[in-house]
Amino acid sequence: MKKILLTLMMVMVGLLILTTTVFYNLKSNSVYYAKNMPRGEGQKPELVMLIDNLDWIYKPNTEGIKYDFDGTRDIINETGSKGFGNIYSDKTEYVYSNGDSIVYRFTKNFELKHATRLRKMETVDISSVDKNKLVEEIEQFVKPVMDEQTKPMINLQWLFNLLYQDEFK
Repeated sequence: MKKILLTLMMVMVGLLILTTTVFYNLKSNSVYYAKNMPRGEGQKPELVMLIDNLDWIYKPNTEGIKYDFDGTRDIINETGSKGFGNIYSDKTEYVYSNGDSIVYRFTKNFELKHATRLRKMETVDISSVDKNKLVEEIEQFVKPVMDEQTKPMINLQWLFNLLYQDEFK
């Protein structure tokens, strides 16, 4: 009876260690996996994973960039005029401030939802916004952080795709 309990306990501890290792791998390498996953047109899973897992991924000490975890997860420039992050702590929307006092809100599927000119507190017509140019601007802004994400030692791309593929179709 003791051998069975000891064996059962060892198996449970082994499963706990395995599960924790897999969880950590998926979170800390999520940007790498998102860059290499199949996605629908206009989807930006690497930008979503960058913000959603900002507290798990490697954050380089890049000159001019700071990280803010005060209720939300944000990457901002040192003057605070430009930034990209999530607007709610439940990770439902993402916001980009372009440094010209215009704030853009995106859904998790990276659809432009709303734009506001802060100085005049007026809504910007989103049909007048070039979304592709805006996304390129965001990608250039976070490029120093994205470029520092390394390939995982144990590649679990298949598992990441299985878990997240439906979100980014």
